[in-house]
Amino acid sequence: MSRGLEEPEFLILPEKELIDVVLLFTPISFSGLHLKNRVVMPPMATAIEGPGGSVADDGRPSDGTIAHYTERALNGVGMIIVEHTYVAKTGKAHRGQLGIDNDDAVPRFAELANAINSGGAVAVIQLNHAGAAANTEVTGSMPLGPSATPIPGRTQVPTAMTADDIAQTIQHFVLAGLRAKKAGFRAIEIHAAHGYLLNQFLSPLTNKRTDEYGGSLSNRARFLLEVVRAVKESVGEEFPLFVRLGCVDGIEGGIVPEDAALVATMLQSEGVSLIDVSGAFAGSRPKEAPPGYYVPAAALVKSRVDIPVLVTGGITDPKFAEEVLQEGKADLIGIGRALLRDSKWVVKAKEVLGCKTD
Repeated sequence: MSRGLEEPEFLILPEKELIDVVLLFTPISFSGLHLKNRVVMPPMATAIEGPGGSVADDGRPSDGTIAHYTERALNGVGMIIVEHTYVAKTGKAHRGQLGIDNDDAVPRFAELANAINSGGAVAVIQLNHAGAAANTEVTGSMPLGPSATPIPGRTQVPTAMTADDIAQTIQHFVLAGLRAKKAGFRAIEIHAAHGYLLNQFLSPLTNKRTDEYGGSLSNRARFLLEVVRAVKESVGEEFPLFVRLGCVDGIEGGIVPEDAALVATMLQSEGVSLIDVSGAFAGSRPKEAPPGYYVPAAALVKSRVDIPVLVTGGITDPKFAEEVLQEGKADLIGIGRALLRDSKWVVKAKEVLGCKTD
């Protein structure tokens, strides 16, 4: 069976080989959350068209967006992390991106959270600020970054953030977190991967600061830790907070998994409930990468922390997903593009692994 990124071909096992339990479909509980299985739909930008055939681009989930997530919740996904959602217009990455930057957004996000929770999945939302990766055509302002240094692959020079800019951005995350909790999401994920703002501060490729936010790894992680601390204080210590952590820049002189593992221990000390391992400037889908390309980084992170570790990246084969769990390299598996292509991936995966279907 292929483990590539293409559509998997599922092999249905004979009835006599059906078994009751495999790790992928074993429930897991942590930080007050109870997941019926270890399958997670990771955050993936959709910009799904709303009624009338065009994206309203006001940051609100469209009917199509809600239907998209509801379908996957109803088809057995254990937890759904809603796509990256901007906390401030200055941090908007692209047209059609979801945004929870004001109180008026809460009712529509409440509809989305309720649909996911009612469908049987745990509803989580990812909060993000694009920083130097913000789209100036949609923000109408110069992008902000840790330093006046373009991010890899771009020529736009961002404005280096001042101490006031940093404090204001932390407050944006705090307010967005409170809105997400009010909307009914069961947990929040802070996006510190894929080359966005918090990743930009972590990476020596883009963080050239000489103050307390630059230089050593602990200094480069300071902004992320301050965001986590402030959000935790506002939503309550018992409310689960995840971090999607960029573990690999894939560029000489950038973040490597050992850096990420050290940051993960810092995040655990701040009360983070889960580390979601992904790429940094290497992105969510490196070119010519093997299936499960972030599994080695996840295994390293897992060896350093006592909180659950989620890994996503080119995992389409249920047998491979089960292997990762059996070998103790992660606690949860993110199924990304395979779930975009087929909302019934979980149902088919149960058959592949010989599990009894509901």
